[in-house]
Amino acid sequence: MKLSGQRIIVASNRVPYNIVKSKSGIKYKKSVGGLVTAVDPILSRNGGLWIGWNGSKGHDRDFEKRIEVGREKGKVGYALKFISLSSTEIKNYYHGFSNRSLWPLFHGFICQSHFDKDYWRFYRKINNRFANNILEEVTGGELIWIHDYQLFLTPEALREQSDRDLKILFFLHIPFPNYESFRVLPWDDQILRGLLGSDLIGFQTQRCAFNFLECCKKILKLDVDFKSKKIFYGDRKVEAGGFPISIDFNHFDNMAGSKKTDRYLKRIKSFGGEARVVMSVERLDYTKGIKERLSAINRFFEKYPEYRKKVVFLQISVPSRTKIKEYIELKKEIDELVGNINGRFADELWSPVHYLYKALPQEKLAALYRISDVCMVTPLRDGMNLIGKEYASCKADGDGVLILSELAGSADELSDYSIMVNPYDIEEVADSLHRALCMDLNERKMMMSGLRNIVRKNDIYKWASKFLDYYNNII
Repeated sequence: MKLSGQRIIVASNRVPYNIVKSKSGIKYKKSVGGLVTAVDPILSRNGGLWIGWNGSKGHDRDFEKRIEVGREKGKVGYALKFISLSSTEIKNYYHGFSNRSLWPLFHGFICQSHFDKDYWRFYRKINNRFANNILEEVTGGELIWIHDYQLFLTPEALREQSDRDLKILFFLHIPFPNYESFRVLPWDDQILRGLLGSDLIGFQTQRCAFNFLECCKKILKLDVDFKSKKIFYGDRKVEAGGFPISIDFNHFDNMAGSKKTDRYLKRIKSFGGEARVVMSVERLDYTKGIKERLSAINRFFEKYPEYRKKVVFLQISVPSRTKIKEYIELKKEIDELVGNINGRFADELWSPVHYLYKALPQEKLAALYRISDVCMVTPLRDGMNLIGKEYASCKADGDGVLILSELAGSADELSDYSIMVNPYDIEEVADSLHRALCMDLNERKMMMSGLRNIVRKNDIYKWASKFLDYYNNII
């Protein structure tokens, strides 16, 4: 599938591969997360360049040269170009402004947001560095596709530093807050102007696009057409819209049926016994509702004691932002919650909660999706959340139930075939798990069939085509 005749340059905070140095050399392992899941397949099939931080501290000569990735199984592959960050820059730009200022604010956790002028100064500095590195690669006619909240200022920086007619797209993977929340940010106007360097700004939902338009109108006093979603900015028109992101359905469907996944599945079944499996998987983050979900699991075993020894809850938490105070404290709280639930309900041969604090290979995760009777996706706030789509894509047998938060962006697409919950309502989540486990096979298959059809018809390539076609129609 060719998305356009133009070369694509993608820029994001991190390159989509974790890079590990060892005595045997440098190894590259594909990262997890929504951005990588969504964009890596596009560049692997169509080629291009991905620019991002390599994840290490300081300048490293091993990362001066580009590398080619994604060429497996006959794919074209693409190049990686690395951005270096010092320890001080990581502390202020990444851990600071990106993840202690913007991340909590944009997810509705205003009280956890920290606004520091040094954070902001480094954020501007690194966004300019990204812009410089992008411009070094521009020869003319490329599509520059910038991703996510770490690079809000990069579009404007590109315009300021180049006299070329640049083609700039931006996609935000997290929610965009409403005006009342966003105005709390001391640099709200500068963030908006940074984004308005783009030609097209994509959001996960139409609601987020509306929030952005409203902020442009009320904070910058710009002329905004809410019907056509246009912002009139100087002599340019900038467009915004909702483009719900997705996954590569065929990749997950095929992987779930692979021999490697089958081997994992046999091992899991040999240890799992006859208990029914309820699972959740996500990065360890306070926006994901892990504490609230564990409280609901505790309430479930308390309220429905007949399910003790018959159900196990598997929580997979991928380590994330391990140097940030809030995340260190969150891990301790979750460890204690898991210990308390198991201490209260476990017996010699059964523990209600199995907790894995690690990233898993995709095939092993696919095997767990296949064996799970219920998947709980209950974030307190999420731009999209692709776990429910991955789960459905791996359930070729059609037997499984998705419990989904009303506050996830994916709820707009998947609500008709999921059990919808308010993640803050512990009683409702516990009762919804009971409902899922009581559901008969015909209803389970009807709901899973609906989910699979939605994800199959609206896969990552449909998302990319829609986003890029929209852009081509406005230029």
